[in-house]
Amino acid sequence: MSKILNSAVIITLLGFCHLSYGEGLRKVKLDKTLICYPASYSPDTSFISAILAPISDQLDSSDGQDLIYIPASEIKKKVPDYTISHVNIHNVNFEHSLTGLAYAKSQIGNPKGMASSAWNIYSESESVFIEKDNILPLTRVYQYHKPLFMWHLVKYPPKQKPETKLPDDWYIGSCLEAAGSYSCTQTVEYKSIYYEYKVQAQDMHLREDISEAVTALFTEWENSCNGS
Repeated sequence: MSKILNSAVIITLLGFCHLSYGEGLRKVKLDKTLICYPASYSPDTSFISAILAPISDQLDSSDGQDLIYIPASEIKKKVPDYTISHVNIHNVNFEHSLTGLAYAKSQIGNPKGMASSAWNIYSESESVFIEKDNILPLTRVYQYHKPLFMWHLVKYPPKQKPETKLPDDWYIGSCLEAAGSYSCTQTVEYKSIYYEYKVQAQDMHLREDISEAVTALFTEWENSCNGS
């Protein structure tokens, strides 16, 4: 099972899991980078393990990975326009916390794999459907002949026969529809750490500010180790 699929499974599960808040700092070393982040940002991994037990033999080793949950309130401190929560179609007040996986870069094969697939979609898929996003001035690319619940979000439609290399800023993220809205996977690279997290549709226009906020948090967490 690919790391991207693994993270999608685990992040989805996190949305339904009760979080266990502890005290102090959690110290994690991913490749050469040591971070010390609030223990309350670490989900109850024993609970996660229990859920994943039936398929544990299908998952990659957890070595070099760490689940990190960042409360919406922490992001809002750095991004004032960030949405704390929204009421979904099930009348549930859904908090816009960032739930994601921090990887050691040595664990990542090709971090641009999804972007490359979208850029070369016509040669990799028998059917393609493209439409404008209904919220942002961006384009949705589906690997199907009609819109479904998951898609690539990009700056503009890919060409049937790309004549240039994949631009660094073309691919925005892979998105998944849920409860009347959607979220998109975003990534931040901090030294030897690769953090992959979900941003809700209501905040995707703030994705660059959120990325800067996450980077600032990782900087703070690395500095926290000096006094721990």
